[in-house]
Amino acid sequence: MAVSKSYFQLFFLHLALLILMLSGALGPATALGGNWNYEKGGSIKTFFGVRDLNQRNVFERNRILFNEERFRVQGALTHPNFRLEFADEAFVFVERDNPSPLPLPDFTPTSAWKARWTLLERKDVSIVGRLDRFFAQFQLGDVQWIIGKQVIATGVGQIFTAVSQVQRYMFDFIDPEFPKTEDAVSFIWSGPLQLEARFLPKVAEQKEQNFHIRVKGNKSNFDVALTSGRSDDKFYLGLESAGNIGDGLIRSELVGYQALEKKYLQGLLGFDYVFSPKWSGKLELFYNGFGRNQNYVFENFLHRTAPFRGQWYGALLLSWEIHPLLKAHWLSVVNLQDPSTLTHLYFNYSLSHNLDVLVGQFFNAGNEKSEFGGRLLVSPPNFELGAPNITYAAVRWYY
Repeated sequence: MAVSKSYFQLFFLHLALLILMLSGALGPATALGGNWNYEKGGSIKTFFGVRDLNQRNVFERNRILFNEERFRVQGALTHPNFRLEFADEAFVFVERDNPSPLPLPDFTPTSAWKARWTLLERKDVSIVGRLDRFFAQFQLGDVQWIIGKQVIATGVGQIFTAVSQVQRYMFDFIDPEFPKTEDAVSFIWSGPLQLEARFLPKVAEQKEQNFHIRVKGNKSNFDVALTSGRSDDKFYLGLESAGNIGDGLIRSELVGYQALEKKYLQGLLGFDYVFSPKWSGKLELFYNGFGRNQNYVFENFLHRTAPFRGQWYGALLLSWEIHPLLKAHWLSVVNLQDPSTLTHLYFNYSLSHNLDVLVGQFFNAGNEKSEFGGRLLVSPPNFELGAPNITYAAVRWYY
């Protein structure tokens, strides 16, 4: 175990900020005078569960108990024309060591500037700190500038993503409440047409800088947008639309990419509908031009924001308010060519306005060569790895 002095300092900074927030020393949303205000908040989340691994010859054990603690501190200094916002997180992972005879690659995309630090790493315990967001926002009339680590609002997909430079959560990530962020400089003009332009610095594995341009208007009660730019060293051109049809909302997006004299296509079609005050649903179809038609292997993805092995997908998200305090959620993502399915079912019970209890299950179904229910070949031969089934319970407290 090797832990540097700077990592200990960062850990104690996390701890000090958390104690100040919980003790109220920084105060609630506070007026500072002269139209200046300070906001603060955060959360503590505890997760317990078991992972049933779908693998052969990769790990010593097929079932692993885990515990994860997430601490979040966030705040903002605001003015009618200015906002400075930050959010910092610390994660404590407790999981029984499960050795493997081969090192597995990490496919998690990096950011332009390092914002994640391993504070402690032992056989069964690790502590990670992460700067989730830190940006300054300036507004003058219809013009906005946003500089720093921020949420990148791009596209109309709710479940899938056709265009973005931002890494995304894998589908078996528990509780992806806060959107992923990316280092960027954004310019937004809200005129008769809304113009969005973003510069996203290249990361270590990329050769060129990245940028997004989006021009959005309204036609016959439909929002229509033209997009262009470069993402993950690929130039792209796209078209988006979204609008109401009766009581539903239909969304569509088509994006063409070009890289190394090859062309790729991404597209999605979504439909949202509120059936009643207690029932709502989302349906999306997605085409991933960076995927394969089966014959998958355990390798890096061709595009950093498309963590899918296949080409054609469908997804259904249903939300049901069983009781004002109890809600059920069902998300199924289907590889339509395998076919195979990854499903996440969870229940959320509110003990109070800032305290929730969650119970959930991820389960996969498909044949042995499918993306979700099967196993992917890992080099060297005779090693296979598939998506795990996860059973968990969680407590979330917001302050």
